[in-house]
Amino acid sequence: MKIAFVTELFAPSVGGQEVRFEELGAELVKRGVEVNLYTIRHDLSSPRDEVRGGMAVHRITDCAGYKHPRLRRHPWGILKFTWALRQRLAELQSHDAVVFNIWPVLPPLVLGRALRGKAVVDVCETRSGRFWHWIYQRLADLPKVRLLGVSPEIVRHMLRVHGAPSKDAHVAVSGVDLEAAPQPPFAKDPRQIMYFGRLTEHKNPRMLVEAFCRSTLPGRGYRLVVAGGGPELEGLRRDFSNPALDILGRVSDEQKWSLLCASSLLVLPSRREGFPRVVAEAACVGTPTLTLDYPDNGTRFVVQDYGVGRSVDATEQALVAALEQFAAAPQEWAALGSGSLKRARDEFGWEPVTTRLLNFLTLERN
Repeated sequence: MKIAFVTELFAPSVGGQEVRFEELGAELVKRGVEVNLYTIRHDLSSPRDEVRGGMAVHRITDCAGYKHPRLRRHPWGILKFTWALRQRLAELQSHDAVVFNIWPVLPPLVLGRALRGKAVVDVCETRSGRFWHWIYQRLADLPKVRLLGVSPEIVRHMLRVHGAPSKDAHVAVSGVDLEAAPQPPFAKDPRQIMYFGRLTEHKNPRMLVEAFCRSTLPGRGYRLVVAGGGPELEGLRRDFSNPALDILGRVSDEQKWSLLCASSLLVLPSRREGFPRVVAEAACVGTPTLTLDYPDNGTRFVVQDYGVGRSVDATEQALVAALEQFAAAPQEWAALGSGSLKRARDEFGWEPVTTRLLNFLTLERN
């Protein structure tokens, strides 16, 4: 079998979709699948072609300013990338399946019809608003284009709101390498709370820090560990000096696992998410997740669908109350974490995720 991935950003860029495609590609290669990945060369020091984890990476167009400071993504870079893919249409058609990252949305919209039933769009998040409704509707209406959703709610949304056929949609979570994950038992610190993720405005780390400082927990020996890099890091370090706070910045994978194993609660207050893989990683070491009910925050459905945490109203007041409840009922949260452990390892390991995905991709199209 031969599969292509099409995605706007890849290593050396670091993000959820970049890691998702790299690790999924490596897992597919282990199964004997030939995998090619097509992307933008946003760092001009990167090679145009290389092999990573057995997957052939092709950086088919250059755009050094693709991460645009105002527009988020450079429109010219999107157009160049789409045109470069169009020029390689015959090459793409030689694959059994071509999996497009939904971002940027232009390539699947332009090439989906031409790939003769081989196009698959990987939807990592849904967004509200008329414009985004129109975009998702166009994807759902493309003939013979299948959909992947990184969470069950994304698939339900595409079926419910946009009328995508159920046989053409599949849930493929961002898996966890269980061989690299620590094994139980885990030495939990009942007073350690953790945030892990990119420190950007839409992920709301400042709201969490403010809620923690407003609560009674700092005075009762609890501590909040904030791990991750990003534009909010220096501002958080400047504005908050509470000794109960530990703002670490970027950490290694080994440090991340150590922190997840020791923490009794992961808090992700993002306004917009699909399925943050750290939720799955936390569940695999018995750490439940607390998140907020923002309309575009897919994490709230993840914790409900898989029973690996809870969500509360999207206000700082509700977050403070949830933190107080965590401190008041530690056994309840510990039981939630323990109960999620086996279920998470059955659902989130790369082996079952990849097996189910291959079965979906190899189904005959009508």
